Amino acid sequence: MHSVDMDFLYNLKREGVKLDLEVIRNFAKYLDNPQDSFRSFHISGSNGKGSTSAFIYNALQETTETALYTSPHLIDFNERIVSGRKLIPDVYIEKFIASNRDLIEKLRVNLRNPTFFETTTLLALSYFRSMKNSVASIEAGLGGRLDSTNIITPEVSVITTIGYEHTDKLGCSLEAISWEEGGIIKRGKPVVLGDTKGAVIKEIRRISDVRNSKLLLRIKECSVKNLEESEDGTSFDLTTSKDTYYIHTDLLGEFQIENISNAVLALEQSDDLNPGRAKIEKGVSNTRWPGRMEIISKSPFIMVDSAHNPPAGNTLTYSYKRIFKEKPVLVVGMMSDKDIFSFIHAIRPISDEIIFTTPDEPDRAAKPEMLSDISGNIFREKHVIPNPYEALEYAKKHYEHILVTGSMYLVGIIKKFEGSSAQPFK
Repeated sequence: MHSVDMDFLYNLKREGVKLDLEVIRNFAKYLDNPQDSFRSFHISGSNGKGSTSAFIYNALQETTETALYTSPHLIDFNERIVSGRKLIPDVYIEKFIASNRDLIEKLRVNLRNPTFFETTTLLALSYFRSMKNSVASIEAGLGGRLDSTNIITPEVSVITTIGYEHTDKLGCSLEAISWEEGGIIKRGKPVVLGDTKGAVIKEIRRISDVRNSKLLLRIKECSVKNLEESEDGTSFDLTTSKDTYYIHTDLLGEFQIENISNAVLALEQSDDLNPGRAKIEKGVSNTRWPGRMEIISKSPFIMVDSAHNPPAGNTLTYSYKRIFKEKPVLVVGMMSDKDIFSFIHAIRPISDEIIFTTPDEPDRAAKPEMLSDISGNIFREKHVIPNPYEALEYAKKHYEHILVTGSMYLVGIIKKFEGSSAQPFK
């Protein structure tokens, strides 16, 4: 979609990221607080929050019209905002922007200009209210405490994993980042924690104690048996203190077992919103999460994975090598603000050969020549092909197995080129 109103929205990106809630609270107040019109689940974390949000949404959708808000998108902006089984229509986006331009200008004069993400968040919350959604699964954008989504009061908060990312904004220690992510914990509302690191657990426990919030640790609350993994999907038995679930998902990667466990624990804590075992199992089975160990072609074999930081790179390497024997050529493009050196070294065990290219985000994309320089001599063979389409075509011509990774902005453009869907449900 391209229009004058969308241009206006994207131009708000010039405001960058603002970690405070004053503007969005005022913005929401002018719109009569749409976030108060439905119940919600709030999901934050360094990795896995998008998948977890999608599992919760799909399970709830089995019993009621549910909304889903995630970011960023892979192909089209509309992917970010889902109601029922439909993406937000262009006409609603254009109408919202057109009708709120004066309000945005008023906020700019009185406080500051709303950012792209603040405006997109209010767009989503207003749309969910207009669609009369009873519940929404909301993924936090950056951190949690001062993230734009943190104007909601969820039934359950979920914190997936915490790693060293966005340290310039969230802090340089696990304790500091945990404090920011733990900002989504609400007084008297339960919180599920997927991370297993001692420093993270200690800080999240401290916050939950202060806020009188029940803390559920995935590592203690869940057990997995009868795990089966193949390129066709993942199956296992998941046992909690309340039930045993027989899980099958088309999604690949051991990390999805953790994400599903987090989602199930959150749903179990939601009392009357809990759809029950059978519908949770069906919801998980119906979940798609494009861009995470997703096979978009079998001949030639093309997998895309949006891993972009060292923990996700390590997880991708571990999961890929568990399931696949063939070494693919890596097609990698990254943002310049990521830990490029550590990520490249994290994925090195997957392959001896790599093609460096450019993600579809001109202002922030790292030059592929720089990626090549940073990689040094750790690959037996490497190529620099700046154009991502040409990089993929070269890979398809010379290799039978291809793995595209390093950035959602690279994965998205490759999926679009290959005609692969990005909707989060079957």
